[in-house]
Amino acid sequence: MSTPRVLRRLRFLPLAALLFVTAFSIYVVAEVQYRGVYRTDSMAFTHYASQLWIFPSWNPYGSDLKKALEMFSVDIDYVTLKPDGDFITNLNYPALHLLFFTPFVFLGLQDMRWVTFAFEVAAILILYYWSPEEIRPLVLIPFFAGADLSINFTAGCLGDILWVLPLMITALYIESPLISGLSYGLASAVKQEPWILLPFLLTWTWKSTRDTQTKKFRTTTIFLAAAATAFLIPNVPFIIKNPNAWLSDVTTPLSGDLIVVSQGISTLSQTGLLPLSRSFYFTLAASVFLFLLINYSLYFEELKNTLWAFPAVIMWFTPRGLQNYFIYMIPLCLAASVKLYKESQMGEKT
Repeated sequence: MSTPRVLRRLRFLPLAALLFVTAFSIYVVAEVQYRGVYRTDSMAFTHYASQLWIFPSWNPYGSDLKKALEMFSVDIDYVTLKPDGDFITNLNYPALHLLFFTPFVFLGLQDMRWVTFAFEVAAILILYYWSPEEIRPLVLIPFFAGADLSINFTAGCLGDILWVLPLMITALYIESPLISGLSYGLASAVKQEPWILLPFLLTWTWKSTRDTQTKKFRTTTIFLAAAATAFLIPNVPFIIKNPNAWLSDVTTPLSGDLIVVSQGISTLSQTGLLPLSRSFYFTLAASVFLFLLINYSLYFEELKNTLWAFPAVIMWFTPRGLQNYFIYMIPLCLAASVKLYKESQMGEKT
């Protein structure tokens, strides 16, 4: 109902509103409702591991971090369990997950939710200002669509935004094998979800290179080398200290005997309707993975921009398909959509 002039003056209002409600919710949860309490074991373990990594220098991989549950008063409902009722108390993420927190622990910050909030703000601002001005308010709508992505998950001590930010840069600069490779490697050094994308990104890099086989091989090699370098740099010190402990801990989500809990298809077993094994769901997820990869390769031109949704589709079939496994694909799909929009606008101009 307003005039275009008024709308132009208020064009930053949606961005300001989103950042305000996110910051305010974290303040209420972190400083008022759950002061000093982490609602997930992952944040507690990572914070505790960061402390011990500094004071003194110590290897968190292969260590029992159970003390963190008491230190940060983690609710039993948010602790990862085994079928026998025992807790998972090891650090089961790659090293960059704790190294992102290390400087802030060193400076004395008591609540790492503010670190994840800073990453969330950076992701929103990058996506907002990278978007053409005419669609910037539209880009924010998915963040407002549900409270989980913009408010609840960050305030509730989930650290997924730490890998979403570099992976979003991969989506925005996918044509550059060096930049996309480095950012993908960093995302993979934070958590395991980005690992699923590796064969799809290699397929994209190979098939999108419009030149000789030699040029395709060179471009793909640059991407893979950059990704491996970015992944290994933060992890190598821990691998050298104890390679078996590092490998065992970071593969816990795959090889660990964890309870079936999901918002995906394994809800059938979680609710007792179909008592199927974890192996069944892993086999089903692997089959879906291969199906998507084969079709992505065969019908690349039609499917090339859909790869960012594939991890959510695949993880929906795993024995542990939690909501945050799916919902953090939204910023990646948004980044790919904005990039596609910009390319279409440039195509119309030419």
